[in-house]
Amino acid sequence: MQISIAPKSSGIVYRVACQNVGCSHTFDLSITAKRAGILASTMACPRCRRHGGILKPAGRLGDKVFSAKLVFKLTGVVPTLDEEGDLLTDIN
Repeated sequence: MQISIAPKSSGIVYRVACQNVGCSHTFDLSITAKRAGILASTMACPRCRRHGGILKPAGRLGDKVFSAKLVFKLTGVVPTLDEEGDLLTDIN
């Protein structure tokens, strides 16, 4: 999927900040009715090219301009069980 810098359009603009460690690139993403599905899909940062980013809204900046973060899953982290155990054991 190719992401382009937002031109002046009739849609809304998300000002996105990449949350990848060491990147923090900011870019504008134009959302129109035809491109609304991009809000629910994963995307890559145009600068660091890391794939699998998800947009998380961060507030409104102005008329038709919103802020968002492009967040990624943690890598190299092992899931741990909490002290209480898992839910399936507690149900039985």
